[in-house]
Amino acid sequence: MSRIASGRGAALLLCTALVLGLSGNMTFPALVPELAAALALSKTEVGWVSTVSYFAYAAAAPVLVSLTDRIDARRVMAAGLVCSTAAGLGSAFFLDGFVSALIWRGLAGIGIAGTYMPGLKALTDRTDGPEQGRWQALYTAVYSVGTALSAWLAGLVLVAAGWRAAFAASGIAPCFALFLLLVLAPNTPKLTRGSTTLGIAAALRQRRAMAYALAYGAHCWELFGFRTWLVAFLVFAAQETEAAVDRAAIATFATVTLALGLPASLLGSELAARLTRSVAVSGFMFASAALGCLLGLSIEAGFTAVLILAFLYGCLVMVDSAAITVGTVQAAAAELKGATLAVQTFLGSLGAMLAPLVSGFLLDLLGSQSRPGWAAALASVAAGALLGPLALALLARGERRR
Repeated sequence: MSRIASGRGAALLLCTALVLGLSGNMTFPALVPELAAALALSKTEVGWVSTVSYFAYAAAAPVLVSLTDRIDARRVMAAGLVCSTAAGLGSAFFLDGFVSALIWRGLAGIGIAGTYMPGLKALTDRTDGPEQGRWQALYTAVYSVGTALSAWLAGLVLVAAGWRAAFAASGIAPCFALFLLLVLAPNTPKLTRGSTTLGIAAALRQRRAMAYALAYGAHCWELFGFRTWLVAFLVFAAQETEAAVDRAAIATFATVTLALGLPASLLGSELAARLTRSVAVSGFMFASAALGCLLGLSIEAGFTAVLILAFLYGCLVMVDSAAITVGTVQAAAAELKGATLAVQTFLGSLGAMLAPLVSGFLLDLLGSQSRPGWAAALASVAAGALLGPLALALLARGERRR
């Protein structure tokens, strides 16, 4: 069988595999209203279940992504896809309460840790030249397509066959991604860097790359906090404003909002490449933080205003994503790209882990059926983005326009 070794074909294949591998990424957040009722979960417990996947991601990513400096990243990605399949099918058949939700979401987090950044490293190893940055930006932006389709799939199957079937569907899709990886030719990294520990230690000494990695952590705080509560917030806003909208329509809107992260991320990456990258990313993050705070106060203006602001926020929260990751990859030494991405992944998962927990606590404290509760929760999500400009200020003076 002829295999794809590098270039456009490899990049498109890996992007497709990523979309399929992310099929379970949004299943739990998209089903929060139904699962909270079926499993008797409080908002704080929902926050913990959302958080545990990022905790598992944070624990697994430094090891899995660092391995890609020494072995073919395709093999690591395949292992991640197997974990995602097990998490989806396990949730479908065995999810019955808070503890089991923690277990299966934790496994899902390990699956994503073995899929997303290892896939980016596999793409980086198989592309070069001036177009490499654009392929990296596309791959990063495609994450939005995967998460959007995950939410759409969950909502569609929920209406047709229930929440257990939605989890089952999320476990089947990664199997197709595994078949795609068989088409990809092996590529063992030529550069090695001793042990994983030494690689990460060296990566931490890269000042510019670490500034972008910290910005990525702030980005993930805001992004995953928003994604955790998007559907639940829209359901609450519809009830509060007595809007004539059904559950399927809300799921469709959430899907479209998440999917538009793709063009938003690509646009942000192109703008950052033409401006001073750190300044552009900082501007994006300030703007998204402001809009996120406004979204929590928008119910007073009616459900239409909520939808408009949620739509705009969903785009703006993603506009810095590819620009940050491309900045990290470009700033990292060639032999340390895997270790550098491992550090970035850890910081991103740390932000993604804390945001749902903090916002869920605020909802339980102030009331998940109250406007002040949602205003405070969304403000806490948006405020996390402000760490990004602070981190990037460390390198702004030394970065040349490019």
